[in-house]
Formats: sequence, C-alpha cells, structure tokens
Amino acid sequence: MRTSESVSPSFLFDFTKILLAESELNINLQEAYLRMHDTSPTDDLVVQGHEHVPEYKELTKRAIELRRVLSRVPEEMADRHQFLETIKLIASSIKKLLEAINAVHQIVPQSAQQAVEKRKREFVHYSKRFSNTLKTYFKDQNAVQVSVSANQLVFQTSLIIKTVNEKLRR
Repeated sequence: MRTSESVSPSFLFDFTKILLAESELNINLQEAYLRMHDTSPTDDLVVQGHEHVPEYKELTKRAIELRRVLSRVPEEMADRHQFLETIKLIASSIKKLLEAINAVHQIVPQSAQQAVEKRKREFVHYSKRFSNTLKTYFKDQNAVQVSVSANQLVFQTSLIIKTVNEKLRR
C-alpha cells in the first residue's frame, strides 16, 4: 500500500472512495481523510538523510505542525470561536512553513532550486485557495469544501517534502 501511495499519491484516497461507493456507506471521505492526519505517521514529511541539518529539520517540523493543525478543522468547525482560533494557528503554521521553505531553498543544490520554488508557488496558490474557501464557508457553511481545500493543502505540503527528498537523492 505504501508503495502504491508513493507512486500515485491519491491511490489510497481513490481506492477508499471506490470501497465506500460499493458499500453504500454515507461517510464524508474528505472530512475523514483530514481527521486521519492527526494520528497518521509523519515519515512522509521527513527530509530523509538530512535530519541533522537545521533547515531540513525545521522544514520537517513545520510540515508536521501544519498537517496536524489542519486535521483539527472538521472537529472545530462547530464552535465558531474555537474555529477562528484554529484558523489563526493555520495562518501562523503556513507562514512558518513558507519561511522554512525559503531557508531550504537557500541550501539545496542549485539543480533543485527551481523545483523547490515551483512547489512553493503551488503551495502559496493552494493556501490562498484555502483562505478564500474559509471566507465562503462563513457565508454558506459548506464544510465539505473547507475539508477539500484543507486536504489539498496537506497534499501540497507532502509534495514539497517529496520534491526536496527526490532532488537531494540525485
């Protein structure tokens, strides 16, 4: 399963969707997937072989932190005050992750800088999308879209680490 997921990052999600459709269970998969990240292993967010380098260590720490705080979104949406506090934590985590990405960009080999920069731009794009989704949520209360957008941000975070790992192996 792990190999399948590493080759095709959405394999498990797609497989689960098919299983749920076949079983006719009524489960919000986006929400369940997001909640799962609170207790899921974090080895996919570790810059492998460079754990001792402060910049990579910080990137790993910030990626894990963001994923964990995003996993709380479905639980805290019911309490507006708590949800607003969580949104502040998410914004802070995004800012810190971007700072860590910038620090890593300075130390990765030049051949990797373009790929890291591209992933950073994509992450910023999905961060803005998440922000816009939250604004819309407070108007229409569409919790599913918030979960979808948060999951996209989780995926982009994983993609940054995956890209750094791939470029450092070469």
